[in-house]
Amino acid sequence: MTEKDIYPEESLKIIQSMINTTKNKLADNGFLLIFWGWLVFISSILNYMLNLLHIEYGYLVWPILMPLGGIFTIIYSKLQNKKTHVITYVDSYLTHLWNAFAIVLVITIFALPFYGIKSSYLCLMLLYGFVTYVAGGLLDFKALKIGAMCSFVCAFISIFVGDSEQLLCLSFAVLGSYIIPGHLLNKAYKSQDNV
Repeated sequence: MTEKDIYPEESLKIIQSMINTTKNKLADNGFLLIFWGWLVFISSILNYMLNLLHIEYGYLVWPILMPLGGIFTIIYSKLQNKKTHVITYVDSYLTHLWNAFAIVLVITIFALPFYGIKSSYLCLMLLYGFVTYVAGGLLDFKALKIGAMCSFVCAFISIFVGDSEQLLCLSFAVLGSYIIPGHLLNKAYKSQDNV
């Protein structure tokens, strides 16, 4: 195998091709952004409504729905990985990013009882913003970066509201950082696929 000189224009085309390949995979798997966005959104709203009704154990929606979502995600990801034939550098970076996010998320959730609800929702929104901002940068997808900013704003607002209202902040954070960008990414993928 001989080495070939690559001109800057060719290099940029190769990098853009890798980003587009990964963007298409994430859009196809963007289903997970949409899935988790809606799962957290529904859980937040449900918990908020149960609080309004003064139901003491309304918070139990989380330990019931989140593990079910985790099991579904593991099964779905394993099935998707069997279909993947080409892995780009951007794929690898995103995999490491989302794996690190999952680890930090689990540790944060286990630490919640020690630090109280107020700081826990704040941490979750900051994590959502962080992971979507970096993913948006890697994919050069503006909607993810804007969504991340929405999550950061919601996190900031949550500092000044009560525990129940933080659930509303959390629901708006995932609406902006997961649900809307996930649908836009999926739509972009489908329109590109039809071309």
